[in-house]
Amino acid sequence: MTKILVTGSEGLIGKDIVDKFQKKGFEVIEFDIINGFDVLDLSSLKNSVKDADGVIHLAAATRVVTGYKDPYNAVQKNIIGTTNVLESIREINPKCWMIYASSREVYGEGGTNVKESDPINPINVYGATKAGAELITLTYGSNYNLNTFVVRFSNVYGAINDHKDRVIPRFVKQALTNSDITVYGGKQKFDFIHLHDVTDGLIVLVEKIIEGQKLLHRTFHFVSGQATTLMELVEQLIKITNSKSTIKYFPERTYDVNTFVGDPTRTQEILGWNTKISLEKGLSMYVDLIKI
Repeated sequence: MTKILVTGSEGLIGKDIVDKFQKKGFEVIEFDIINGFDVLDLSSLKNSVKDADGVIHLAAATRVVTGYKDPYNAVQKNIIGTTNVLESIREINPKCWMIYASSREVYGEGGTNVKESDPINPINVYGATKAGAELITLTYGSNYNLNTFVVRFSNVYGAINDHKDRVIPRFVKQALTNSDITVYGGKQKFDFIHLHDVTDGLIVLVEKIIEGQKLLHRTFHFVSGQATTLMELVEQLIKITNSKSTIKYFPERTYDVNTFVGDPTRTQEILGWNTKISLEKGLSMYVDLIKI
């Protein structure tokens, strides 16, 4: 039986991937600070990784705004925490593969049709810590002959346990309560992807690793490739919820990226993965989930 360690197992992506792994018959080692397991605790990681076949490393300081307000914690969690996972594998179980969960934030103002091979140029502390952790992950792989991968996500949504102040949960709550919908900027253009599409992609990648397929590329986009402005997002949600909310616009935050739309082509070609849930359908699913 394949045994997979999932750090950040109680998070947005973590809970969904744990559920899918278990349904496939994998044994899952759940590792989350909510349950007393911290990636800054090297001894705890070594104990957890010793019998694992692979690691999905999701645990992190996960917000741009959190990194801006507490940069030291973001560096500790994202760079030192990731190094601790890699060092545990190197010392205790070098046959164990690792997938590191990264973010579109590594590109900074990436623009549209962004490919995995495009240069990284983060503009905020959070993005810089994710970029640093990516480089450490891939360098550990090449230096110590470890099987390491990076996956980059963009604006994942769709679960009840999401952070309430992230853009979609906040907009949905405001729309459902007919409160003012607060938009910082509005013309920013992003690539939104439903949680289920992301975790389906991770499952495909894990299965190919387990099968021993030679994956020459080490970095993969799990993105939709579809551009949506914040104004368009709000308009869709108002329509879906029949909201009477008024939109209130505020200036953009200086440390936020304004444009990112990823290119999923390489991931589609290598893994045979495609998104299945359109933004309209995904938003409707999320609204129904919140109403329950």
